[in-house]
Amino acid sequence: MEKTEILQEVAIHIVNGDTRKIKWSVNKCLKAMIPAKTIIDEGLMAGMSTVGCQFRDNDIYVPEVIMSAEAMKIALKTLKPFIMDQYKNDHKKVLIGTVSGDLHDLGKTLVSIMLECSGFMIVDLGVDISAQRFVEAVSTEQPDILALSCMLTTTLPAMKEAVQSVRQEPAGKNLNILVGGLPVTQRFAKAIGADGYGMNAHLAVVKALAMTNSC
Repeated sequence: MEKTEILQEVAIHIVNGDTRKIKWSVNKCLKAMIPAKTIIDEGLMAGMSTVGCQFRDNDIYVPEVIMSAEAMKIALKTLKPFIMDQYKNDHKKVLIGTVSGDLHDLGKTLVSIMLECSGFMIVDLGVDISAQRFVEAVSTEQPDILALSCMLTTTLPAMKEAVQSVRQEPAGKNLNILVGGLPVTQRFAKAIGADGYGMNAHLAVVKALAMTNSC
């Protein structure tokens, strides 16, 4: 079986949420000497991109998305040793959460998993986190990166408030702040004072690694 076919198989298992077959396919990729980053980019993320489009178009619903996310977790757990061999970041800490008024967890969870697989220490505050809670957590945890997520256009102001509130505190003035989510854009990220924008989970990890000079 050619490389492209194996990666397509991985993507299909992600789309189908097949938690049994995904590990087998990922191991097949590794045996074929396909790099972990390629498996993520062209297999896992390709599959999750399809899931995202299907969910957007109401072709699938939350239960199916959750199954795909579970398959993604299993795949990333299998790849974790190979990813960590490629990235050395001395266990930098990322504080992550979804902003106030937003209860969406999937995107944040995927980013958290991929960051952890890349060697980061993760402190996940959860969802619907107020600006004040982010400020307090930054002061307490002293993270290397603060990552904020939102999936609703109506919660973009909450993301702006969180970033600006953190920036007003001594611990947040020079803190690397990374933002992402469905309604977020590079222009918006820059306008609110964030240091980076992750269009998807993989690019969020790439940006985090660059922020900590780990790649």
